[in-house]
Amino acid sequence: MSALSCVTENDIMALRTICTVEPNQQYNIEEVDMYGNTALLKSCYQGRLECARTLLEFGANIYAVNYFGQNALTLASYAGNLQLVLELLHRRPYQDFNLSSLIPAVCVAAMRQHKVLVEYFTTLDPIGTPNLRTVHGLGINELGHMLKPRNLPQNKLVNKYH
Repeated sequence: MSALSCVTENDIMALRTICTVEPNQQYNIEEVDMYGNTALLKSCYQGRLECARTLLEFGANIYAVNYFGQNALTLASYAGNLQLVLELLHRRPYQDFNLSSLIPAVCVAAMRQHKVLVEYFTTLDPIGTPNLRTVHGLGINELGHMLKPRNLPQNKLVNKYH
């Protein structure tokens, strides 16, 4: 059993056991999966607040970034878990998280249409947040418009090459 598998199974008791044994180097809470996610990053992606709290309590690296340039706040924003976002921001500043991610958390929240998170992030930095951009140059307004449902015919896929 690993910290990553405990997060997958949402097994807090086993995770606590692993975190307690960790100093003996028998288990590694900073082990990464094939995407570069640590157990903390995976718990944020899956919106598992108690797993994340447990890992943070035992010293998980809040500065970890996966192979896609996503950090804990970005992934918690993807999951839309406000309580998890608040837990992370209690331990590291919003602006600091944004500096270490290819896509700012507010942009992820906008893409996933998590309006509560977009509003919350905007209150944290009302001047800077509207100016944040993804690595592709898209801001929260463009991302919100880009993902609105389109009026396309259902069940008709058009292949312009055939």
